[in-house]
Amino acid sequence: MAKKNTGKGFCPFCGMRFAGDHDSCPFCGQDLRMYKDDLGPILDKVQTATNIDMKSPKVRVAMSIVVFMLVFAGALVVFHYWDDATHASEQIPPDGPNAQGVIVEIRNNGYMDLTGDFSTRDLTVMPQYDPDLKLIIKLDDKYQGKYDKVLWIVQTDSYSPTNSKNPFYQYVMKESSSALNIYSVTWDNVTMGNFSITANCYGDRGLEDVFLGKGVYYGKMDTTYTWNYNGTEMSFDFTMSSDDVKRCLNVDLESRMDLQYSSSMGSFVTDNDCIKKMNEKLLSLFNRNYSYSDARFADFVLCFVQSCFPDVNDSFNYHVTDYWAYPMETILRGCGDDEDRAILFCALLNTLNSDDVEVALIHLPDATMAAVHMDISSSYIDTYAKNVRGHLKWYTVADPTPGLSLGEMREGYDVSYDGRGFFYNGQPTPGLDRLEPI
Repeated sequence: MAKKNTGKGFCPFCGMRFAGDHDSCPFCGQDLRMYKDDLGPILDKVQTATNIDMKSPKVRVAMSIVVFMLVFAGALVVFHYWDDATHASEQIPPDGPNAQGVIVEIRNNGYMDLTGDFSTRDLTVMPQYDPDLKLIIKLDDKYQGKYDKVLWIVQTDSYSPTNSKNPFYQYVMKESSSALNIYSVTWDNVTMGNFSITANCYGDRGLEDVFLGKGVYYGKMDTTYTWNYNGTEMSFDFTMSSDDVKRCLNVDLESRMDLQYSSSMGSFVTDNDCIKKMNEKLLSLFNRNYSYSDARFADFVLCFVQSCFPDVNDSFNYHVTDYWAYPMETILRGCGDDEDRAILFCALLNTLNSDDVEVALIHLPDATMAAVHMDISSSYIDTYAKNVRGHLKWYTVADPTPGLSLGEMREGYDVSYDGRGFFYNGQPTPGLDRLEPI
């Protein structure tokens, strides 16, 4: 019998160590197959040549990113270079270290709470408006002339649709040989939530210093949703209040996991003013373009959820393997997995407060779907819909997989003729009743 691999692994993206052999990082979800066999030998060679302690977590993170940054060259060009002299008068006043962090106000939209090397003033942040918010990140003046190049990295909790290959990481290498000011950089497209800024600084001896600043951006979130429904482009503007943003960000993960283990997924289908406001936007947009029917509106909402909230693993979003997001959390993150989108769909339809529309969740092996009870007899949906039998009612399947209409199920899944069982690849799925009415 082969022995189980109990070696230590290391992720060059999030910097976390883990036990065992993994094809993807168990913390951030990145695919490691093309890197894991090459990382050790490369770092060993670097250690031999430079006498740098490659077992240092900070050094391993920095060097790993440098080794593999060519893989992503050209994909993360969201930083723009900046000239210190032009903006010298706009620096944050040197108030001195603050053990509780540094607070930076954002014009008309909340504030940032900064810690790490922002607190020591080795790193500073200056907001600029051009007209959208940008952050100028700068190394302290005492480091001027000390380094030959600086690798700047930003990591966020918010999904960036402009960078599908690595939507949570952005970086740029700045070298003094190219006559650039390497000691500052501009971060565009600043998003709500947690972020970190890393400056990996290189000199004659290789990597010499690593500076890490962390922060949380609290404020209202303005978003424009655009998607295509049956050949017509749909769009509306939406604002999440700063109070709602803060509630989503200040979640205690341990308490959330305890709640998740002791509750049903249906208990996460909640509504509040944020969800009601989003449903009102959707309903108004729908009524401007179509004659209302429950079935057509449910199909419209399903398409919106599928199109505007890309499929992203929980390990990326919340750094755990399984996280049931409240609807507001999915809206703030801008993405989610099957469960998150099914919960959001149910919450949006629930705000109709109609006796004629009821929602449910369907729990299947490796898949979570929504379902909706309504009259579809006069709709074209009735000609193909997969319907599931509950205790007293029939529900139409609402699969959150992009591209599927109301009543359709993803490839491999089907419903039995009597509506009381499910099939996967032609075989009955094991277990008991998986329909959870809300």
